[in-house]
Amino acid sequence: MKKILILFTILTTSVVLSQKEANGKIYIEHPAIEIVDQFTKAYVAGDLEKIKELVTDDVQVITLRDRTPRKLNWILGTSNYLSKNFVNFNIKHYGGSYPDVLEYKQDNVVDVKTYERLTGYDKNTGLSLDMPRYSTFRMNGDKIAGIWINDDQVLWQKNSEAYGTSKNGVIYKDHPLVTKVRLLYQDYLTMDVEKIKSNYTENTLFYNVMNSEIDEFKTLDEEFSQFDQYMEMFELVGLRESGFPDLLDYDGEGAVVISWIEMTFKNRKSGNTATILQHIQHWFNDEGEIVREDYYFNPAQLPQ
Repeated sequence: MKKILILFTILTTSVVLSQKEANGKIYIEHPAIEIVDQFTKAYVAGDLEKIKELVTDDVQVITLRDRTPRKLNWILGTSNYLSKNFVNFNIKHYGGSYPDVLEYKQDNVVDVKTYERLTGYDKNTGLSLDMPRYSTFRMNGDKIAGIWINDDQVLWQKNSEAYGTSKNGVIYKDHPLVTKVRLLYQDYLTMDVEKIKSNYTENTLFYNVMNSEIDEFKTLDEEFSQFDQYMEMFELVGLRESGFPDLLDYDGEGAVVISWIEMTFKNRKSGNTATILQHIQHWFNDEGEIVREDYYFNPAQLPQ
């Protein structure tokens, strides 16, 4: 029985191995890579005549948004536009990436696959288009016959829309959420920690823009852990709105109340007062709860 199992295993392994069949080769060095490199350099430089030399007359281009292939005029048009309107425009290999050439035996096809990054910003919109770019170039002899481009079509669309004007919600000067923020400020004047904290949720995040690392948030308890110490030294004696608050009710999810508030503090020991102009943003969820507070606070402005 043992011999039968061993024989069966050998036969099964032989069948599996026999199912593997090579369909070509992969090259790290190949003349087609040089042709593609020349094309990329010409495309970035806007050298339209050089591009024409490197591609077939019936070259086709497919991007992620295309249902039908683009033609040579699309290549020439985009190269001409990008080279003239993009600052620091470049397409180059990044990190440890490098192009590969796949020679398919069965179909007699040669493809060059590149792993690059497109960089630059549009001088008309100011938008940076820094994105990965994965492309396949199909060769026909010593010319490029087809190009498949995979890059960030959402970012391209965003740049296209930036040439026009579009709204992203409504701004309100009076709104129930603005009322919530005003009532929050009134509670700060009471200097009652628990009353102030009741305006937030347990999951509210706090971001001190001037004194924190990027995306370094505090929890509700962390934010108010030293509040009593501040109140022993300083008294908040006055609040005044400075042209705001406004509610930015964005299309889709999200609403933000932005405020400019003049806060007047009194140093309990010296009796000195100072007024600090504060910019604060309160982010609300769909239930009308404050889920995040961003504020700009410079303790050096407190009265000595």
